[in-house]
Amino acid sequence: MKLTKKVQLAALSSLLVLFLSGCVQIDKATNQPYGIVYDYLAVPTQTILNWIASAIGGNYVISIMIVSIVVRIILMPTMFKQMKTMLMNQEKMALLKPYIDKMNERYGDNPTPEQRMEVQQYTMDIYRLNNVSLTGGVASGCLPVLVTMPVYSALYNAILYSPEISNSSFMGVSLGSTYLPIAIATAVIYLIQGYISQLYMDETQKAQAKATLFLMPVMMLMFTVGTAAGIGIYFFTSGLTAILQTWIQNQFIRPKVKAEIDAELEAQGNSVILPDTTNTVKNPNNTTVSPAQQTFAQRNRTSTGKNSGKQNRK
Repeated sequence: MKLTKKVQLAALSSLLVLFLSGCVQIDKATNQPYGIVYDYLAVPTQTILNWIASAIGGNYVISIMIVSIVVRIILMPTMFKQMKTMLMNQEKMALLKPYIDKMNERYGDNPTPEQRMEVQQYTMDIYRLNNVSLTGGVASGCLPVLVTMPVYSALYNAILYSPEISNSSFMGVSLGSTYLPIAIATAVIYLIQGYISQLYMDETQKAQAKATLFLMPVMMLMFTVGTAAGIGIYFFTSGLTAILQTWIQNQFIRPKVKAEIDAELEAQGNSVILPDTTNTVKNPNNTTVSPAQQTFAQRNRTSTGKNSGKQNRK
């Protein structure tokens, strides 16, 4: 499900890029660009970039980086809310997994279509009863894309149709030209960000996240490899900011989410609500504490300890 949502967001991003990039036309008589995207996105962006560059000595590279950081800061509250929803779902799904596995074991390796439907319904019901969001914050996940893509289009057209910006250079390369090393560096930055985001996950969550680890780097490479170097600088800076954001997530948001879930479990008597009964049921193996029913703070310490051991061995 996570992979499907990320693919959908990637497809939406690509469609928006194609749509917004193609909305600028050239007047044949004056050879000047015009159109809604140019008039209301590119021109204001050119003004902002020119103003910032003039304030810092004419450096358009720094100007683009500042715009990238400001956009990321504006989106941070929405992104942190999305992260919190995602982490909450991850942790609750880990808690409920033993019960879903027990339901699967009831029908063995070759369940009938009716039995598969029953397991699917059971899974949906147990998620609903234990307040697991099946949408996973899709609306909040789309908002950063919907905001970023017009910014991308504005920058693309601002650089393309502004001689001052497009002729500015970075490491001897004009910002209006393509530059493969920037595209590769951007993909690497997003790969590092994806790796860091998995450091505090337990093994089950890491296995699920590995399927999407390379999706964002590949998407960023596709966005930047054939476009202006200035766009690559924008996304590279955005990736660096994302690494800082991920560190904040791991250090502050994740522990808070785990504490909230522990408090919720304690209020329920450290048990879960099952679909087929009105009573709460202790862990299916009748043991005192199963790995899925440890408090999330305990599981986090275990996971962190494993990571620390790996780092010490290095």
